[in-house]
Amino acid sequence: MIGPARALRRAGHNLGRHRARAIVLAGGVAIGVAMLVFLLAFVAGTRRALLDRVVSSLPITHLTVVPRSFSLSVIKFESPFSSLDPEAVERIAGLAGVEEVLPMAALKLPAQLRARFFGQGFVTDTGVFGIEPGLVVDQVPPEAGFAEDTTATPAGGPFPAVISEDLIDMYNTGFAKTNDLPQLTPEILSGQEAILYLGTSSFRPGPEAGVRAVSIRLIGVSDRVPLVGVSLPRGLVEGWNEDLAGEATPEYVQLTVVAERAQDVEDVAAGIEAMGYEVTSGREIAQRVRTLTRVLQVAFGLIGLVVLAVAGVGIGNALLLSVMERRHEIGIFRSVGASRGDIRLLFLCEAALIGIGGALAGLGLAAAAAFGADRALDRVLPDLLFLPESFFALSWPILVVGLSLGLLVSILAAVPPAHRAARMDPARILTSG
Repeated sequence: MIGPARALRRAGHNLGRHRARAIVLAGGVAIGVAMLVFLLAFVAGTRRALLDRVVSSLPITHLTVVPRSFSLSVIKFESPFSSLDPEAVERIAGLAGVEEVLPMAALKLPAQLRARFFGQGFVTDTGVFGIEPGLVVDQVPPEAGFAEDTTATPAGGPFPAVISEDLIDMYNTGFAKTNDLPQLTPEILSGQEAILYLGTSSFRPGPEAGVRAVSIRLIGVSDRVPLVGVSLPRGLVEGWNEDLAGEATPEYVQLTVVAERAQDVEDVAAGIEAMGYEVTSGREIAQRVRTLTRVLQVAFGLIGLVVLAVAGVGIGNALLLSVMERRHEIGIFRSVGASRGDIRLLFLCEAALIGIGGALAGLGLAAAAAFGADRALDRVLPDLLFLPESFFALSWPILVVGLSLGLLVSILAAVPPAHRAARMDPARILTSG
């Protein structure tokens, strides 16, 4: 009887005799495993990057609350019965499990921003938003003064302002590239001053007497503030709305509700929805990301399995050919005492060696492809500041799955040829010449 160790040695010897064929078969397995691992690692890396961004922009205990809206064809309307005002803030703050409510106000007037970067003038219409310091307290330096009372600041400023991270990316990939200007970074922007003209814009020019010019100083960037616009302390914007737009009672465009504990989020969200508002949570967005990436994993996994299946068919056909070529060898083995199980084990070991060798080569190929793709993306997307370190996550589970499937497909493909070889009659083979 041939033991597993001896069968493996014999299988290795047989593969060495047909090295070119073995390399081609292992290459097919390598391509299938590499494609499978590469795609799964890309989905895993993308999911990790998206979830990191979601958690940063909307932590798990935070909920975003906006007025409920309804659509008529392509037109969207906000419900007049779900406005966000100080009374709504008080009612939401009184819910069990709510730690704090952070309102966001919007300037009711058009506004225009004028600044100079690298010696060149820059003019754009902009939105102006008022936010609570607590929304960005962990993203701007404490010495910047965003949390301080702005009543002590002169009427003309400069007032502390925060802009969106994504806005910098848009500037770098659009305006800066078109005008051949250097790239902006948070460090370059920090401390830069600009003039904000309240009451006028390119599309809605205001009378000169009704336009107020104030100075702002950029103190940082955040992924929790609106994309198109500058964000300043809420009290400042509410004061402008009262003085310039005649708004007696503040109205808010959005509330950020902070739950006391992560397990309170669902109950708090249900209570707010019962008041007639739309609620989005970081947990909900993260679940959507997980669902989407799970679907992509299944789709990409099927692509890799199809390639592996094709490689398995090749292994099966090659081993069937090998059985026919080695029928006299099989007959001699059987005549000197080898059992059918020994013959079957021998061919399965050959397939296992092909599968292991091909799978290991495929893992190396996938790692090299992932490294090359990362470098290529770094060259293609050099202007985006907030990209993940890698778009791929070659985790141990993915590597184990790739190795296991490469081995499994190879062994399964060898079952029919091995069974056929084991059923051969040694007497008929040896007497047939």
